[in-house]
Amino acid sequence: MEPILWTLWGLWMAQALLTALEVGGYARYRRWQESLWGHLLPQDQKSAALIIAVKGFDPDNTPHFFEAILAQDYPRYRVLITVESEKDPVVSWLRSMLAERERNLLSGNAGPGPCEVRIIIAGTCEGRGQKVHNQIEAFKELDAGDRMVAFADADIRCGTDWLARLTSPLNAGTHQLASTYRWLVPKRPTLVNHFASVINASVATLGGRDLWSNLWGGSMAITRHDFDELDVPEVFHGSLNDDLRMGEYARTKGRKIAFIKSLLIPSPVDFTWSSFFEFGRRQYYQVRWYSPALYSFSLMLTGIYTLGLVSSVTAILWFHYPLAWIPFGVVLFADQLRAWARSKVIVEHFGNQPEIVEVLRKTVWVEHLGTPAAMAIHGILALSALFVSRIRWAGIHYRILSQTKTEVLKREG
Repeated sequence: MEPILWTLWGLWMAQALLTALEVGGYARYRRWQESLWGHLLPQDQKSAALIIAVKGFDPDNTPHFFEAILAQDYPRYRVLITVESEKDPVVSWLRSMLAERERNLLSGNAGPGPCEVRIIIAGTCEGRGQKVHNQIEAFKELDAGDRMVAFADADIRCGTDWLARLTSPLNAGTHQLASTYRWLVPKRPTLVNHFASVINASVATLGGRDLWSNLWGGSMAITRHDFDELDVPEVFHGSLNDDLRMGEYARTKGRKIAFIKSLLIPSPVDFTWSSFFEFGRRQYYQVRWYSPALYSFSLMLTGIYTLGLVSSVTAILWFHYPLAWIPFGVVLFADQLRAWARSKVIVEHFGNQPEIVEVLRKTVWVEHLGTPAAMAIHGILALSALFVSRIRWAGIHYRILSQTKTEVLKREG
């Protein structure tokens, strides 16, 4: 039994130290990326079509999002906004906002912004996810001049340089696809919001290496050449998921995905425990189907940590085995190093937004004191995806039958 325990504890210690080192090297890797992509001039930036699948109007997020999207400091881009129904409340708001923008343009008050904004009514989906369905309808509006195809979710908080930075690896020619990730920012200082932020940050700060980078639908881009070569509309056919599906398929075809470390996107959240577990199950349910290797890796990491912790504490308290203090101490020390390193990432990324830094500093304290609990919750979320056969997403109930076949079970309301 002892050799088995030390094997487990060895893996546990190695995992904790390696993840601490990875987060600790975040700034250095970010600077290296910027040396590759930070020198682009406006004439290096190819024309882009930005596709935004949106549902509903959020008074806290929607105006802020579209204000930033329509003021991107990018020389040539079009915006294709795609919604399910004309009856969606966001449509009337968009039409009013765009009419006001048109009046400003006619009066000569034009600043940076898109050369065209189009609203596309996609209709209801059958046999695929509504978001994917909306995107496929938007693909029909691409034209020959669109050299990049970018995607955004309408709940992100981006700056006016977002599109330029997102497409920089593509414009520089180092990668064919690019993405980043969200950083959950609690709206209220509740325990569940802090745990959600910590768990999400553990994913965000490990991204960056080409070997394991994948796409996140909230901010992703692909060159038009590779969009056509991969036949993305056909890849999306029958799928519930957009980002994992495209990222995994692109990787099998030899494409490189850039994870842009300097572009982590703040995303305000306010969970209850119920809504958080529903959100987590939905995420991992999709990972399980569309990226089995990533799903297995997530189960392995959270499982090793939890088993290592439980077995070492049991050995110390129940069997009075003093050597078990070694792995226990090493891992807790690595946890503190990682939390400290992640606090440095927060300051570096959001230093010009002191209100975000102030909120996230509280989540770092949760990480310092509660990493074992966060890892256990993370593991439960990942494991729970094995025991669900359907999910609810934006008021629609789905069942995934295969990567290319989705069943729409029910629509609410």
